[in-house]
Amino acid sequence: MMWMEALLSNDFMHTADVLFIALTETALICKILNNWHYARMANSILWEWSQSERFILQSKEEQALVRREQRKFVRITIVYFICSLGVVPCIFLSALLNYPNELPFWMWVPFDWQQPRLYWYPYLYELIAVPFTCVSNVTLDQLNCYLMLQLSLFLRVLGIRLSRLNQTNAGNEDELYCQFLQLVQLHRRLKHQANEIQAFISKSTLIQILLSSFILCLSIYSMQMLNVLSNPGIFAAMAQYLFAMTMQIFLPSIYGNAVTYYCSQLPNALYSSEWPEMSVRMRRLIYSFMIYLNQPMNLKAGGFFCVGLPLFTKILNQSYSLLALLLNMNK
Repeated sequence: MMWMEALLSNDFMHTADVLFIALTETALICKILNNWHYARMANSILWEWSQSERFILQSKEEQALVRREQRKFVRITIVYFICSLGVVPCIFLSALLNYPNELPFWMWVPFDWQQPRLYWYPYLYELIAVPFTCVSNVTLDQLNCYLMLQLSLFLRVLGIRLSRLNQTNAGNEDELYCQFLQLVQLHRRLKHQANEIQAFISKSTLIQILLSSFILCLSIYSMQMLNVLSNPGIFAAMAQYLFAMTMQIFLPSIYGNAVTYYCSQLPNALYSSEWPEMSVRMRRLIYSFMIYLNQPMNLKAGGFFCVGLPLFTKILNQSYSLLALLLNMNK
């Protein structure tokens, strides 16, 4: 219904006002279909992390690390929820002040909603639909972020175990060899899971990247053209919406960058072990594995963009370029 409103509109400003919400909803639909398609893959990864003996945390340091980072993730998710749902009361209360001439979000309906009796049908529909889509958007985004977070945490745990590899803790060379093989197998499994996570987040992240530049650009353009500073409710809603949209592309960039960074730190962690005191055979194995660890682990969106902080800055730069183009066209 939003796309119908945008296509039937003759006013460019009105079209831009509708499009930045319609694009957000379109991206949500694409993410729902993507996560539905790869649901079994994500479920198997989460099940393995919680049930497999390979991923049991072995020391208090590892447990404290995982608990601390997961508490941070919970706090970030709560802030994300508040910013997304905070749009709802601001925009809906503002629409009531202009009753019956303005809906919270513009959309096409097959009747004249500006009649007082008919106005409440689309208003109540949006009052139910908008919070539901906000919650859906946040949970789908945070599922991708959670998978990347856990992958980066297990890479950090692997780094801790590699740095503690020594003859004293193992007792003899055979036990040290078994411990080393277990760490090699853990790294191999994490690399395989990274490929699965990339398949899970690839298409949805690519769609979000392609649409985020337009969404940020159109929302800022609408704020400037509509002079939202004169309406505190609309200004508060738009400010929270912009913050939520920025978090929507910033959080995957942060967690994707963490996967790349902590994977690159594994050779340093292995070098920090007591490998000079080991036998010639173990030193050769460690040297070979250290060369193998130099291969980067990058999560890519659509096979084109590496998910990381450079991607975030690139999206902001594209948004600014589009906004400058729109302002020049307006002049």
